[in-house]
Amino acid sequence: MRRRGAQFWLWTNTRLPLHTHEEVLGSGVQIEMHARISVEGVTQIFVGVYGADGWPICEEHHDLNAGEHYCAALKWGTQRAREIVADTQEFVAPHRVQLTLSPVITDESVVALRRMEMTERERLKLRSADAWSEYLAAKEAMLVLMRSTKVDPMVWADHKERLRQAIDRRACVQRDYLN
Repeated sequence: MRRRGAQFWLWTNTRLPLHTHEEVLGSGVQIEMHARISVEGVTQIFVGVYGADGWPICEEHHDLNAGEHYCAALKWGTQRAREIVADTQEFVAPHRVQLTLSPVITDESVVALRRMEMTERERLKLRSADAWSEYLAAKEAMLVLMRSTKVDPMVWADHKERLRQAIDRRACVQRDYLN
């Protein structure tokens, strides 16, 4: 059961007919869109994103162009809901095996000792430092390639992907650390 937030109740008007689209994503997150045409002829859309427990993550309503068909509004609303879900979810590594983003420390005993009796804040600080080190290493490797006179396209693509992943990881870890 969804628990409606204030934005839903502000948007609701029982006199106008609605067109609805709902989805439940693999993570259990529910997205819901309602489209209607106002009395003035403006297409209006409500976008709701709800957690698996039914609590609202985000609710928005928008006025789109006058005369826009409700199907286009629902499609736009679905895209907007997916953007909201992507913005609120944690960073998940791409499906490929990442050899470059493994922990900086590879000695199991050292890793175990570092994890013992650490607070969550200390863990995030450590992950942030590791992500920063990986970013600096990836950036330096890319700069070396950029200064080279000849570079194999496959090596260039690998280093470019390594740098992109290091930036993504750094941003994700930093966001968690700062919150």
